[in-house]
Amino acid sequence: MFGTSLVALALASFAALAAVNGSGTIRFGRSVEHISVNASGSSGRAEFEDKAAGGNVNGQIAINCVNVVGNTATLSGLVTHSNRKSMIGSEGVFRIVDNGRRSDMASLINFHQPGTSTDCNAGEFDLAPVKGNFTIR
Repeated sequence: MFGTSLVALALASFAALAAVNGSGTIRFGRSVEHISVNASGSSGRAEFEDKAAGGNVNGQIAINCVNVVGNTATLSGLVTHSNRKSMIGSEGVFRIVDNGRRSDMASLINFHQPGTSTDCNAGEFDLAPVKGNFTIR
């Protein structure tokens, strides 16, 4: 029992120290998305700019959930600003992979109403190579 408590404490301490920073641009077909993120512990901010067939959308996400496992971070939070007003209050969730000297990977940001889908603790993400660099530590 004592050993289990120490492991839980160590994992909680690691999560509190996790930092995710950087920016990158990904392409999925004709869609182009640029993501910038600066998060420490379980909070931070992400900015996004999407250029897709549906038009150009940009905004900010107040990160409130960060899950780091190895070189992979899954982040989620609420949209606080956007040029598409209907997105404000939506939850955005995305994943990035820090591959060191090799090309990093990222998913497009998935947007949904809070509580109706996944947050940073679950989900499946399609990843694509990033032009840019993310650091997870």
